[in-house]
Formats: sequence, C-alpha cells, structure tokens
Amino acid sequence: MVSSSRVILFAVVLLVLLGLTTHSTYAGSGDEPHYLAIAHSIAFDLDFDVSNNYGAAEPLIADGQLQPEDHARAGRGGVLRPVHDVGMPLVLAPVVRAAAPVAAWIAARMPPTLMQRLTLTPSGLYRHILEAAMAMLGAALACLLFESFMNTGSSRHLAFWLALLVALSPPLLIYSTLLFTETTSAFLCLAAFRTVALRDHSDTWHWIFAGLATGLLLLTHTRNIGAIAGLVTIVGARVITRRALGSATAFFSPIAAFVALRTAINYHFWGTYITNPHARLGAWMGWLESARIGGTRLAGLLLDQEFGLLPYAPVFIIAIYGAAAAWRNNRALASAIALVVGGYLIAVMLPITNAHGWTGGWSPAARFMTPIVPILALGLATGVRVLPRTLVSAIVIVQVALNVYFWQHPKNLWNDGDGRAAICQRGGFPGCAYLPSFAAEPQ
Repeated sequence: MVSSSRVILFAVVLLVLLGLTTHSTYAGSGDEPHYLAIAHSIAFDLDFDVSNNYGAAEPLIADGQLQPEDHARAGRGGVLRPVHDVGMPLVLAPVVRAAAPVAAWIAARMPPTLMQRLTLTPSGLYRHILEAAMAMLGAALACLLFESFMNTGSSRHLAFWLALLVALSPPLLIYSTLLFTETTSAFLCLAAFRTVALRDHSDTWHWIFAGLATGLLLLTHTRNIGAIAGLVTIVGARVITRRALGSATAFFSPIAAFVALRTAINYHFWGTYITNPHARLGAWMGWLESARIGGTRLAGLLLDQEFGLLPYAPVFIIAIYGAAAAWRNNRALASAIALVVGGYLIAVMLPITNAHGWTGGWSPAARFMTPIVPILALGLATGVRVLPRTLVSAIVIVQVALNVYFWQHPKNLWNDGDGRAAICQRGGFPGCAYLPSFAAEPQ
C-alpha cells in the first residue's frame, strides 16, 4: 500500500507540475540561465571556463542572447568563471548533455508554423525539457516528504495528503519547475534530515548517503551553511549520547570530501580558499544594528507581501505552530527541526553572514525559505492534530484556492520589489492593504 501511494503521489505531482509549465511564466530569467551556462560548460567542455557559454555560442540558452553581466567574472589567469556555486550544474550536466541535442533535433524537424502556433523557439523547447526534469525532482521530493511524515508517526493516509499539499503549494509549486538551486537544496536537506533525525538505525550506507547529501548541500549553495550546521549538531549530539562513532565517521567523511572539493574549486577559480565575489562576508554593524536588520529580515521572510512565505503558503502557520507544539510530546523532533531551520535562518538573517539580503532578487516569492520548507512542513502533522479542526480546514481551503490560482497565473509569483505584490497589482487581490511590506527596509 505504501508503494502504491508513493507511485500515485509521484504521478499526480508530476502531472500538475508539467501542466504548470504550459502556462506563461518568467522561467529562464534571473539566475536560471546562468546556472544552465555552467552546466553546459561542464557537460560539453568538461571545464568551468564559461567564456564560450554565453551569447551566440549557446543558442539554446535565452535564444543566444544571454550575457554574463555580474554572473561571471574574470578569475585567476583572466579566465571567465561563474560566481555561482557549481553543485547543481554538476548534477544537471548529464541531463543537459542528453537534453540539448534532443531539443536541437526536435526543433530542426518541427514545422516552423507549428513552432509559431505553440509560441516555441528552440530555446523555449529546450527549457521545457529541463523543466520536466526539475518537475521529476519535485515529484521525488513529494515522495520523500510522504515517507518523512510517516517516519514522524503520521498515518499513510494523512502523510499522503500532507505531502501532496506541501508539494503543490508555493514555493515548491513553482520552484519545482525552475532551474534554481532551491528545490535541489530542499531535497538534499530533507534527505539528510530524514536519516539523522527521523530514523533510528546504524546502517553505514544510510549515514554515508546522509553525509553525501549534506556535503552536496554545501556545494549547491553556500547559503545552506546554517542548515548544514544544524545537521552536524544533531549528529554530534548522537555521537556524544550514543557513542555512535561508526555512524559519525560514515556521515562526516563525505562532508569533509565536499569541503575539500569546494575549497579546491574556489582556489582554482579565485585564488582564495573560502570567499569569492559571490560568497563573501558582509559588514559587521554591531550587535544592536545586526539584531534589528536580522529581525526585519525574519519578518520579511515570513510575512512580506512580495517575498514572504506565509502570504503565499498560509498552511505553514499550521506547520510552525505544530513544530512548536511538538516540544511537549516529541522533543527530539522539535529540537531537530529547530536546529536545522534555526541554523539556516540565522545565517540568512545576519548581515555579516549574508551580504545579499533576504528577498532573493528577481525570482518567485519565498525563495530563501524554500530549502527548509520540507523540514518546517514536518510540523504539519502535529499542527492539524492540536489546532481546532475549523481553523485547520479554513487554512487548508485558502491554501488550495491559492494553489489553484497560482497554477493558473504563475507570473504573479514574481515581484518587482516595489512594496506591492504582483497578486495585488495584476491579480486584484482585495486583501493587500492588510499585508505588510519590508522590501524598502535594509536588506
């Protein structure tokens, strides 16, 4: 029964996400095409020199119009290097190696009139193929959520519906079709968390897998460092309390290998071991100012009408309350969630550890919350049990209505950072006067 539920869940989520890709979006903008340029360099040139992966040299990316701008800079020896982390492009490279020639072959043989009727260019067709690959990852993440809910004690029936709701709610609804690092980070974070916090076993291979996921989480984006610190703390506590040295060795060895790999790549690119033009420390502003900016960022991450989580996914009100309420009867789970979610948020909130702000720039809402959304969602099972059924039902109904709306109008998930959400400007949402904006505050 569990196996059939997993298959049904995967199929339903995949079909909904594929349907979403047929709607008009801003996919292919922002950081996306630059990650794709890195993946092309790896897949076809077997290097990280992206000088020949922009403009007319890569006609399948942004119709051959993409320029490096601030996404690539001259590194050691004057070689043009990507400023973004290379973990996701490394994983994506085999898909790109297969998808690019397929897209080019189909585009060359499809009648031009049909391409025009479908409003497709070769670049757009190629992007849809890659979106399908990302949708498969989103469907796999839904299955991992299903298993994780059952690991926390939820029934198969409840775990199925909770996983389906989270997978088809923002931000996973939209990021599971885009070439951003967020869905990859969310999958890796939950995969590692499930082993270190939800399952009690001593199988060495499980711990090696968790270590690989955690290490790749660092290589995918250095912003994940706070979540990694939380995972490492959980395993460190396990070593102290249970003397599980074998499990710890299996977990930490792959992490050490990935740290060494990232250090070597960083030095090869820039001549520095840790920081680079993108991954750099911000200024220290003193305790009071840092606390003020951190508090503003946290409020924005949760409540901002353009970039916050809760206006687009109010179901996480239930999850946050449930994670807090779990402290009474499942302290180990509540502590683990707090360590990973809290560690990640602290690294994002503090200006010294995050010089890039909290909005995520030109991207769908709640970008910076996406990597920890599956961990936070684990509080849903407790939340639906302890909160009044009427309140839970009302929130779920609102969430489903929002999901249907954004599935039909995904462009309204992208915002301009002007203090007024697209759902208010273009969607005519009547409640915007009651939604706060923090975009004008210090980033």
